[in-house]
Amino acid sequence: MAGGKIAGVAATVLLAAVIFWAGTRPAVVFTVRLPREGDRLAAAVRTGEGEEMRLSYLHSVEKTPVEGRFVVSEGPSLRIRETRMASVGTGLPNTVPERTRREGGWLVVDEEMHRIEGFRYRLMDLNRTRLTVEGAPVPLGEIRNGSILYFSVESVRNFRWWLWCITGTDWKAPDLRQEAIRERTG
Repeated sequence: MAGGKIAGVAATVLLAAVIFWAGTRPAVVFTVRLPREGDRLAAAVRTGEGEEMRLSYLHSVEKTPVEGRFVVSEGPSLRIRETRMASVGTGLPNTVPERTRREGGWLVVDEEMHRIEGFRYRLMDLNRTRLTVEGAPVPLGEIRNGSILYFSVESVRNFRWWLWCITGTDWKAPDLRQEAIRERTG
């Protein structure tokens, strides 16, 4: 009987050690934060290097479909792969002749995998914004119309990620990104 108890305790200790080890490992997470609401975490998706994020919307003036394609990179950070649009016009992303090609109904601008830490976007109902990570939709429906969003990739411990998934408990935004947001939002 004592041998069974010892084996049970040993198995419990081993399981606890494995959970602790796994919980302290880093997770790469694509995040949507609200800078004007204290950097509140509005959405988060676990991701990995090389995975694709797409932001699609209708341009508010031209009513032209636009799609930005980004790749999760080392750091972690984002790299801009390409911008797609149905046509050019006022306020639309710039086309660069030597980096622009036609692909079906799209004008595709090769963004040369330019590295960025993150970027801001104003969410407006009229733009019909869609966000996907590796093809899976990221829900934005609970975010107030007119909100400023900050998209980025963050490295957090699995414990923090698990806590977000289970309870929705936010983790603090990285300090350097907070300073950059304060500079841009005044």
